[in-house]
Amino acid sequence: MKNIYLLRHGRTDANDRHLYCGATDLPLSPGGREALEELRRNGGYPTIDRCRVITSGMRRTEETLSALFGAIEHAAEPALREVDFGAFEMRGYEELQHDPAYRAWCGGDNRRNVPPGGESGAAMEERVLRSFRALAEQEGDLLLVIHGGPISAVMAALFPEEEKNLYEWQPRHGTGYGIRLDGDKKTWYPIPMGGEKMAEKKKPYWEGKHFAFFQNRECEYFPCHKTDKPEDFNCLFCYCPLYALGDRCGGNFRFSEKGVKDCTNCMIPHVRENYGRILEKYPLIGELASRRSGEEKKKD
Repeated sequence: MKNIYLLRHGRTDANDRHLYCGATDLPLSPGGREALEELRRNGGYPTIDRCRVITSGMRRTEETLSALFGAIEHAAEPALREVDFGAFEMRGYEELQHDPAYRAWCGGDNRRNVPPGGESGAAMEERVLRSFRALAEQEGDLLLVIHGGPISAVMAALFPEEEKNLYEWQPRHGTGYGIRLDGDKKTWYPIPMGGEKMAEKKKPYWEGKHFAFFQNRECEYFPCHKTDKPEDFNCLFCYCPLYALGDRCGGNFRFSEKGVKDCTNCMIPHVRENYGRILEKYPLIGELASRRSGEEKKKD
């Protein structure tokens, strides 16, 4: 049996400011370091004494490894770096939303579209999976301290039966997944967790509650998005509250040539299990509303 651990680095200033950051080599932010310290104190990370330990070589992964496990021997694998956002590096939606190059990148097949001077999501996935498979074939357990995009690419490739997109696989900073390979059998579990045990995750307070799920089968458009599980189609968030977050919503969207956000292919607000995921984004909505309110007052 082999254990593989995938951990996402801690937060950086770019993460705190909601900027695109892939190739830019940033350190952890003060808040990112504090969050990692709290996670470490709470426990639940694996014992890695027998692991080969590898980072992407970026400062944020090196500092995350040190914060969680101390100064330990490890190697760096540049092929496991995050996608390169090219001309959009260290810039955010508020700045880019009217840029024609940005709209073109977000529109159409935004997985294969290439940002100016950068690389496509598909190209990142290809190099990451090629490197991961080579590392996984070697003997012994493996710990990779890398990035959200590469982790999502690995999990989506290993567990297609979960039917999760890359956004749904992306873990929070300082967390990730454990994978157990036993012959042809493979299982995964969240990290950190209660020790090394694959204990049941505590159910969220809203699971199974009537207020978290509503279905209007008499609606002329039901179901308004293609699904093979109409019985679980949630109409509660008919008008998605995350729409206003632009590219920070975490959904499967595209921008049309006219800059209109098209969510036709996104099922996130309509999946029964995503009630908590929607609520987690509400602080961002409040932040956006507060900022816009402040801008309006300045105009007055």
